[in-house]
Amino acid sequence: MEPSALPEPFLADIRRWQSRSGTVKINLALDRLPVFASHPGFDPQVHGGTIVLAESLDDIENAFQEAVNGRPSAKPFADICIPSVFNDSLAPAGHHVMSLFTQWVPCGYADAPDEAELAAYADRVTGRKEAVAPGFTGSVRHRQVIGPHQMQEEYGLVGGNIFHGELSLGQMYHARPAAGYADLRTPIRGLYQAGSATHGGGGVTGIPGAKSSGRSAPTAGPRAGVPRRAIMPDRAGDPGPPCSPPRRESASARRPPR
Repeated sequence: MEPSALPEPFLADIRRWQSRSGTVKINLALDRLPVFASHPGFDPQVHGGTIVLAESLDDIENAFQEAVNGRPSAKPFADICIPSVFNDSLAPAGHHVMSLFTQWVPCGYADAPDEAELAAYADRVTGRKEAVAPGFTGSVRHRQVIGPHQMQEEYGLVGGNIFHGELSLGQMYHARPAAGYADLRTPIRGLYQAGSATHGGGGVTGIPGAKSSGRSAPTAGPRAGVPRRAIMPDRAGDPGPPCSPPRRESASARRPPR
């Protein structure tokens, strides 16, 4: 779509859209379930739930600040699940798969990745898991590490951001993705937005799609037959701010999304 077809205030908001990310996704194939030192034995409430790897808020804040200053976190945060606990078709009998949402690495890795540092970061995540579940490292048969660069180049996520845009105060609620368009309309009649970059996102909630389809129904009639498409704003033309801002940012403003 040509920018000339859109009003300047809308374009200005979209051009300011930020989609930086320091998230790393790690997938593991295990030959057994982890045994936690604090809770030995299988427990579906533990192994089947969400496992958060973080010792304190300061722990999370320090991990964030290290990435802001251009270094992968020394003690990464991880949000972990083991889906094979409830779906045994995901792995051979007795084996399991583990999914880890981890943070942070520098957002610059989206365009200029450091594969050696990324691998070392993933090793530290495994080491933190080993500390609470002795023997865990020996259970890992295969590992897949997906950093911001791969998320951007292979999955089309600008900046490697899984939410299609930062979950910062200036990009949420009435301003997601632009002021006056949180109701999923666009400046183009009959064209609606849906997805993680719209109000109701980020995350996989289904809310934007449900709301968008409901709003688009009344436009049938005179314009019936006009295809309705979902769009995701991008940051074309916007160089964006540096990854290392001059002031100290707080992880509390960017709490680890689930």
